[in-house]
Amino acid sequence: MKKKIIKLIALAMVVLLLASCSPAGIPLAYDAKIHEGGIADTGEYNQELFYRNDTLLTQPDPFVMYITDEGSTEYGYYYLYATNFVDQGYKAYRSRDMVNWQDVSAEVGHYCFLEQEIDAFTNPYWAPELIYDEKTDKYYLFYSASATTEWSWEGSYMRIGVAIADEPYGPFIAYENNILIDEDKANAAIPEEDRGSWCCIDASPFYGADGEKYMVFTREMDTDDGVVITETAVNSTAWGIRMIDWQTPDYTTLTRLTCVGYLDTEKTAVADYESASVRNEGPHMYVRKHDDGTATYYLTTSINGLDDYTVVQAISDKPLGPFRKLTEEEGGILLANDHMSWDHIKGTGHHCFVQAGNELMIVYHQQENRLTGGSWIRALAMDRITFVDNGRGQEVMVANGPTWSLQPQLEIASEWRNIASEATVKANKGENVEALTDGALSMYKKIDFVKEFETNAKNTTITLTFDDYREVKGLMVYNSKWFEKAFMFIDRVEFDFKNEDVPDGATACIENLPFDWQSYVKGSRDDMRPGGSAVAVFAPMLVKEIRITFKLPVDRHDELQILDEEGYVIQQDTVAVSEIVVLGK
Repeated sequence: MKKKIIKLIALAMVVLLLASCSPAGIPLAYDAKIHEGGIADTGEYNQELFYRNDTLLTQPDPFVMYITDEGSTEYGYYYLYATNFVDQGYKAYRSRDMVNWQDVSAEVGHYCFLEQEIDAFTNPYWAPELIYDEKTDKYYLFYSASATTEWSWEGSYMRIGVAIADEPYGPFIAYENNILIDEDKANAAIPEEDRGSWCCIDASPFYGADGEKYMVFTREMDTDDGVVITETAVNSTAWGIRMIDWQTPDYTTLTRLTCVGYLDTEKTAVADYESASVRNEGPHMYVRKHDDGTATYYLTTSINGLDDYTVVQAISDKPLGPFRKLTEEEGGILLANDHMSWDHIKGTGHHCFVQAGNELMIVYHQQENRLTGGSWIRALAMDRITFVDNGRGQEVMVANGPTWSLQPQLEIASEWRNIASEATVKANKGENVEALTDGALSMYKKIDFVKEFETNAKNTTITLTFDDYREVKGLMVYNSKWFEKAFMFIDRVEFDFKNEDVPDGATACIENLPFDWQSYVKGSRDDMRPGGSAVAVFAPMLVKEIRITFKLPVDRHDELQILDEEGYVIQQDTVAVSEIVVLGK
């Protein structure tokens, strides 16, 4: 049966501060403020426990790197660089936690890079990326800029340059006449059908598992006859090359890595999600090394236009391929607004990956105004990455995003972390129990290998049991991506705890823990905005076991109140949960 809400309600009847718990249990007071607001809410929340992608830092085409050079004063910082549409160069930002960013360029008194007389480029400067070379003890800045004196969308030639510095904040000094991809040498190295103009942007350097230097980049305005065409007709493809050093490409290795609209460069299969796309741009490579000495290379690129920017992934066992994009069902779409079906996210693209302690994050931009979009003003966002077996013999990247809701704070930024996976999880009824603590959020409708826990029992209790008492401060229960399976609230949560007053233990409980329907359910149709959770924050306590109980709403018709003459009707035969997070130590 399908759940239908005739009129969206705030569920004020759900009690936020509890008066009683029955049967036996001590009422647990918890912080309800985090339930207020919604998509556009920039109010207060517990930043010790949570972060949120509030689109406050406008940084398009972001790149973040962790400073590993122990001899640098910047060791242990995360550095952020981004496209600068205003000035002829780049600023640098730094952070210890990837949440609070400091303008380090203002502190040191200079931009990390500015246009220079010896350089072959001029404004605009796009999409910077850096790499640190331990052998030379230098930082190398790769950037995209106009190679013509007068820049415009029509008739401009964007090219890739490289500059060098001793510190990540610069100043970076450009190599003289440093256009990195020479058109004549490039055309001489590739098949005739691929020759033409070499307008290049979005350079992304990386080390392969073999220790060699490589670079992937976008070949823009890619036409057979070399004619420069307008932005609306751009055809972008991803290319790769081995680097002899960070200034010298090995043209014998120049390789086309993607073909727009197809899963591979041989054009053996169509990429359905690119049917309207003329872009494979902003490439980035994640190298995943395995214990047996092999490696998997994840080539990720951005497709589509400004508001429908989407990150897709291709996989190979070699740094220069051949790569094959995954189909949507295989997990090919890594980050998107689900074919524009979501009304709360726009323009998720141009990204990078950064290891933050034990967590892998995807850092990307999205439209600053997520409701209207259509702007070059784009803001910084980030979400977690996990690796999941897609059921087709492949370990693929899965992004827990894009999100705009509260998410567990990064472990590098908080003493509290998600410890749910360290508990034994059981349920008296239901299937896919393992999905409750696998670390992967269920977000996209065409992905079936990221499972949700489901139950059709009238009364279901999920139990998380730790080997010993753990200090716990918060609980997040993520809802289903499916409207008809989503819960309106959690009937009861019980915590078996102990403290000095009850050394033998007792049970604390929350009745009717709410889920914020105002924020997560579309008012215009029966659909969910995924990534939301029912959240409770409370005073720290030592907990051994947590029990979470759901009752199907079909059993509660007498308890639900009609708020006005329109009222509402609920019919539901299944409840689903995407993930459970326990914030503890």
